[in-house]
Amino acid sequence: MSYLFAHPGQRFFVLIVADLAELADREVFGAEPFEPVMLSEIGLRDLRVEAMKYDILELNTNVKPTFLRFLVGRHNVEQLIYLDPDIFVYRELTPVFDALDAGATSVLTPHLTAPITDDRLPSEQDMLYNGTYNLGFFAVRQCDESGRLLCWWEERCLELGFSEGRTGLFVDQKWMNLAPGLFDGVTTLRDPGCNMAYWNLHERSLREVEDGYRVVSRMGEAVLCFFHFSGVVVDDPEMLSKNTNRFTLAERPDLQLLFERYKGLVRANRREASDKLAYGFDRFSDGTVVTRLARRIYAKHAHRWPGQDPFNAAGEFATFAKRLGLVAGKAAAPKSTWKEFDPRDRRVRIVHKLLKAALRILGPNRYELLMRYLAFISVLRNQSVFLDDVRRRRTW
Repeated sequence: MSYLFAHPGQRFFVLIVADLAELADREVFGAEPFEPVMLSEIGLRDLRVEAMKYDILELNTNVKPTFLRFLVGRHNVEQLIYLDPDIFVYRELTPVFDALDAGATSVLTPHLTAPITDDRLPSEQDMLYNGTYNLGFFAVRQCDESGRLLCWWEERCLELGFSEGRTGLFVDQKWMNLAPGLFDGVTTLRDPGCNMAYWNLHERSLREVEDGYRVVSRMGEAVLCFFHFSGVVVDDPEMLSKNTNRFTLAERPDLQLLFERYKGLVRANRREASDKLAYGFDRFSDGTVVTRLARRIYAKHAHRWPGQDPFNAAGEFATFAKRLGLVAGKAAAPKSTWKEFDPRDRRVRIVHKLLKAALRILGPNRYELLMRYLAFISVLRNQSVFLDDVRRRRTW
């Protein structure tokens, strides 16, 4: 536990986001120095509804403000820091505590503190997509204003915490673009030693010193407080991050030892029992995989199945999803993106031909309207056509 090593005597809580029993499964974590908190404990208004609405990334990020509110209220925490599990703490988080002590109600770190001037990824446009601030870190001081911020953030996350770039949403993170303008005391911490990660490596480098690391940037040197190993593949010794092509570890000798040590520590501290714990919110009770399409349709129309467990394979929602083909068996589909589409694929070429035909038939103005409609229904939550078909068959 890197945080406790740098801050001996403090308390450290870990939220376990999975469909686990509160008491029986807690024993899996044994005598760890952290205090496990089960998802069922934090006071979500309807845990299983939220778990059906959101996939694993979305649910893990969207329960963050609820978790923070729970800790502040239950344990009367005066200052609270949230850290993603892929963050390693190297020194005391003095800049963060100094900001809170100076009156900040909450503390954010920006993805970037210097412009990007190359054509590599991530770009400044990616930051517009993902959000100004990285919410792998967040700090808050107990006060009325931070309480209002957490309540506002929680409501947004539980209602509209989708990873849905087409509608301007990106889980919990994008909402924080608005926080400095909506709430007093929201402080942007630009210290280069806080939240160093793949997205700001163009502006920061490391040098090892006797008592740790120093971050070198255009703002001068700073102590490396914590590094965010986002996108790291622990079992690949050459991988810097799967989310960037700006640098490789071979091109950044200043980072090589840091990454080697981190990956080694993660491998050495793996626990087979906890690694085997099932997530539980990815399948109906009969093992059928819950697809993103099914989740999105449920999220938009959950009011049609009130008071029901949406994961019950014998329930109305599961029956609806199976009948309409929103799910496809018990084998999870491999992860893929549109970038993996081969433009030479026969099926893709057919789509292109259909689009060309539509342009000839409709003309440029009506074709543009067609594209706008397709953009609208490409957001899976907007595909209410399935419900229209069901209503016409009078099954409701």
